Amino acid sequence: MEIVTRGGPGQLEAAEFDQLRARYSSTLIDLGTGDGAWPRRFARDFDNCLAVGIDPDRSALREAAKMAERKPARGGAPNALYVAASAESLPAELRESADWVTIYFPWAALLRMILAGDDRLGELLRFLCRPRSRFSVVLNAEAPPEGFEPPTPESVRGSLEAPLNAAGFRITQTDWLDPDRAPPTTWAGRLVKGSGRAMIGLDATR
Repeated sequence: MEIVTRGGPGQLEAAEFDQLRARYSSTLIDLGTGDGAWPRRFARDFDNCLAVGIDPDRSALREAAKMAERKPARGGAPNALYVAASAESLPAELRESADWVTIYFPWAALLRMILAGDDRLGELLRFLCRPRSRFSVVLNAEAPPEGFEPPTPESVRGSLEAPLNAAGFRITQTDWLDPDRAPPTTWAGRLVKGSGRAMIGLDATR
């Protein structure tokens, strides 16, 4: 699969990825990671976990990799990895690798997939997740794409229940989130904190 480092794109074969994962107790996969700040911050807080950020924007991932490859004293995280791919076309090397999948403040196709309760979301999670894994979503409730109403906890739960059940997940919580519960992403800082914008959070377990 294609990974992105500060030096540019590279390749990581399945056996190499398996060896990398084996060095850690668990693996986080963040879909639509954007600037990659969340997996890097998670990796810094939990150095026994591998944190993988996935996004098709290679230029943003290269900047994220530059940050992650700094010395830990300067904010780096050697257990953060960045993969160039879209959610609709994930590399085979990621099959059944995730203990926790996060989608924080999605937009474009990934947001429409969630709001529509698209069966492809269940297929994606079946592909990515290991047994006894976790799935978390946080949405900006005030910026629906064209053709969708502003979501509510009830509408998000109603949309996602069937595809999540099909993937073996049970929804454990769907609710409005206070700003102090926003995940530590760059978009949370820009969109939510201090703005009063509404957020919706959903958690599910397998």
